[in-house]
Amino acid sequence: MSYFPQVGDIVRMRSWHGVVLDVFKSETGRSVVRVHTVRNIFRKLGPELIELDLAPDQIMPATRQDLEDEIALHRRMQEGALTELLKQVTIPLPV
Repeated sequence: MSYFPQVGDIVRMRSWHGVVLDVFKSETGRSVVRVHTVRNIFRKLGPELIELDLAPDQIMPATRQDLEDEIALHRRMQEGALTELLKQVTIPLPV
């Protein structure tokens, strides 16, 4: 593993970004991190546990800008979806 995340690090794994909340290492040397991701926040889910040994080269450091860009993307997608939902209403909405 070329990068070992620490608590407070911003990380990228596949297409999502998150912040490392905890790092756990077992007596057998296996490593797990608890990460809260932008996508899980927007899905109203809690942090997830990621076993680093399963995909050691898949988790990498990211920047605050990467995290903020994903937050902005999710906000735009959420607003767009809500706008489309309201367009489906066939009765007038109260003002």
